[in-house]
Order: sequence, then structure tokens, then C-alpha cells
Amino acid sequence: MYTKEIFGRKLKEKIITNQSLFKIGIWAHSIYLEYIDDIDLEFRDILLTLNTMELGPEFEFTYEELNKIADDLIAGREVNLK
Repeated sequence: MYTKEIFGRKLKEKIITNQSLFKIGIWAHSIYLEYIDDIDLEFRDILLTLNTMELGPEFEFTYEELNKIADDLIAGREVNLK
């Protein structure tokens, strides 16, 4: 089963290597599609929200914001996407 903690750790790896925000958005969407039947609604919303980063700069999170999201996912805390 693919968990929020696993996603958070992989997101951290992408942040550390300065992967483009566009590519992180595409990756989040691929995780959504691959695990849609195995993840809860909150996790789906997180993935879809991160996916919008591929639509343009107005939808992008900063690396600092993404790092906070990753930390919250790893710790099992509620994720604030606003």
C-alpha cells in the first residue's frame, strides 16, 4: 500500500534534488492515477492539488511549502494546502 509517509519521503527527495515544480506536479498526478483505489480522499486531494503545479506558476508551491507538506505527511499530521 502506498502511504502518505512514503509520498512525503519521496517528495523530500525531489525537493533536495531541486526537481522542477512542473515535474513534481506531473509525478503527483502519476501517483494519484496509480494508487487511486488504495488511497483515502484526503490523500487524493493532496495529490490533485500538487498536480496543478504543472498548470503554471500561479499554482506552484515554493520548495519551502513543499518541504512543510512533506514533513506533515511523514509525521502523520494534517496537511494545510492553503
